[in-house]
Amino acid sequence: MTLITPVELQEYQSQLVNYPDADVKVGLDAIAKYDGNLEAAFSELLTQSGEATFRQVDLADFANRYRDAVCSKPAEDFLGLLNLVAGFLPPPASLAVPVALYILKIGIHNYCRSGKAQPA
Repeated sequence: MTLITPVELQEYQSQLVNYPDADVKVGLDAIAKYDGNLEAAFSELLTQSGEATFRQVDLADFANRYRDAVCSKPAEDFLGLLNLVAGFLPPPASLAVPVALYILKIGIHNYCRSGKAQPA
């Protein structure tokens, strides 16, 4: 289980105050609903999205599908990584939020180095 703390959540929320796509705020709201549990939030967001193709995919597998694309232009800050991930994932943009945060928790360098990286 990959968690972000309430302090981290507040920091990410403040970074998205003026973000143009309201769907990313839905992603953060789902994470808050599950007390920072990225996997639980991701599962709910997938169900809400109606993407039947991905319903049986967990967060780590989903993030790993986009490793080549993300690592071709790695970003180390939340907004940069969110924008990059959102560009590769299917809509809605809310799905990009837990994926980007999962990658940040692993560490972008660890994520890009290993296909089997696990969060610390």
